[in-house]
Amino acid sequence: MTTPPLQRERTIAELAVLRACVLTKKVLAAVDEISKTDSSPVTVADFAAQAIIISAVRSAFPHDGFVGEEDASALRQDPALARRVFDLVCSITKDAANLPDLLGAHATSIPIPASVDSMVDMIDIGAQGQGGPVGRFWCMDPVDGTRAFLRGEQYAVSLALVENGRELVGVLGCPNVKLINGRIEESSVDTKGHGIMLTAVRGQGSTIRHVPSHGLMSSAQPLERLRAPADLRDIHVVDCLLSKAYRHDIVQQVTEALGAQYPGTEVYSSHVRYAALIVGGGDFQLRVPIGPKTRMCVWDHAGAQLIFTELGGKITDLDGNPIDFGAGRDLNRNRGMVAAKEDIHDRVLALVREFMAVNNSS
Repeated sequence: MTTPPLQRERTIAELAVLRACVLTKKVLAAVDEISKTDSSPVTVADFAAQAIIISAVRSAFPHDGFVGEEDASALRQDPALARRVFDLVCSITKDAANLPDLLGAHATSIPIPASVDSMVDMIDIGAQGQGGPVGRFWCMDPVDGTRAFLRGEQYAVSLALVENGRELVGVLGCPNVKLINGRIEESSVDTKGHGIMLTAVRGQGSTIRHVPSHGLMSSAQPLERLRAPADLRDIHVVDCLLSKAYRHDIVQQVTEALGAQYPGTEVYSSHVRYAALIVGGGDFQLRVPIGPKTRMCVWDHAGAQLIFTELGGKITDLDGNPIDFGAGRDLNRNRGMVAAKEDIHDRVLALVREFMAVNNSS
């Protein structure tokens, strides 16, 4: 039997995300924080997760590029903090017997940084990466949704392989997700395991795994193609009112114009919002920027979009153009975003543009 393309990339990516999920879950009860420029907290888990992801992938694919959110300047200025992050990274191998097993490929079978200095350098490889339209790079968000993470709610670990501006592999770990009546809720947390892992390879569909706290993980189960409800009044919107960079008034207007209820699912993490579309019963989400300076970071979307579109989701910007993952660290060639199940996407996009025109003229 011929092995499908990109299977090694998929396996390494899943192992790296699994390790990062275990690590971040481990520190939920005792996180340390410093301030980010956007006023959201960042934890030692951010640094440790980025280090182990890059270390794992780089050892397998040394010629690939990397784009990550975190830079290591705070660690270079604080040796004690750097040591604590390194100790956290090393703890993954010390706790090997308690780690989940991914189809016999143990999460400790891939290397970690050998020293504090190599760990700090590893983190900065991601921070210095620019992406771009040519070649391969791995894009990661080591802890997406840090505010929710600190509250013990929903967050995600994401990793994507991008080549020539297109997503090829996407892995999304959601360590706290526990589906309740087919929905993802911020406070419905998996306290017994490590949530779920969603994976896609371009042209091969998307899968889900349930991640236990230890022992053999479940095999990857194919996800069914997504369909919107026949009755538009049953459509379910996914949003985050805490985000001040986007026009939630237009999201509400579009939802109510469809005859549906607003608000719907409310979660803070960008990637968990995609998970809510993929497995949580959500039908669409919007990003209508409040102004021209609003930016969308590539690591907030890469990978999760592939998992969604492989199941029949459709994603464009507000002008109907596909999302360009070769634009660099920001998705600056796209204006806003409409992510919806394919059978309602065009209707949702038309409503967005209609309400934007009305609001701009008033």
